[in-house]
Amino acid sequence: MRLMELEKTKIRTNLEKKKKQVEVDRRVARANHSKQQRMRVMEERGIILDSLRASVQKKLLAIVQDASKYKVLMTDLLRQSSIAIDSDCTVRCCKQDEQMVKSLLQSTCEWFQKTHGKEISITLEAGDLVSEEAWGGVVFTSADGRITCNNTLSARFSHCFVEQMPRIRYALLEEDSKI
Repeated sequence: MRLMELEKTKIRTNLEKKKKQVEVDRRVARANHSKQQRMRVMEERGIILDSLRASVQKKLLAIVQDASKYKVLMTDLLRQSSIAIDSDCTVRCCKQDEQMVKSLLQSTCEWFQKTHGKEISITLEAGDLVSEEAWGGVVFTSADGRITCNNTLSARFSHCFVEQMPRIRYALLEEDSKI
C-alpha cells in the first residue's frame, strides 16, 4: 500500500513538472513570436524611413541643380552662418559652388554690417567639401578655429530628420494618423 502511494506521488510530481514545462515552452514560443513580429515591424519602419530619407535627398539635390533657387538658399545659409559665428571667419564649400560663394561673400559682409552694425571679413578657404557627403551648402569656421557652423544641406537634413523623428514615425506608421 505504501509503495503504491509513493508511486502515485511520483507520477503526480512528474505530471506537475511536465505541465510546468509545457507552460514554460508555451510562454517562450509566445515571446519568440512577438519578438519576431516586433523585428518585422522595425525592419519595415526602417525601409519606409530609408525611402523617405532618399526622397528628401533627391528633392534637395533638385534644388541644388536649380541655380536661381540654390542662389537664394546659399545666400540664406551664408547669412545664418555669419550670424552664428559673429566674427571674422573662413568658409568652405563644394567645388561646384565656389564661384557662387565668392560672388555672395561681399554682399553677405555688407548685409551683416548693415543689420548688426559690426564689420566682419569672410574668406573662402581652399579645401573644398566632398559634394557626395555635403550635397551643397557651407561650413563656416571662426578665425581662431574654435567655432564651426556646419550649414551643409546634409547636416541640416540629418539634424531635422533626428529632431522630427517622433512626428515622422507617428505620421507614417500609426494607424490613426490622418495621412
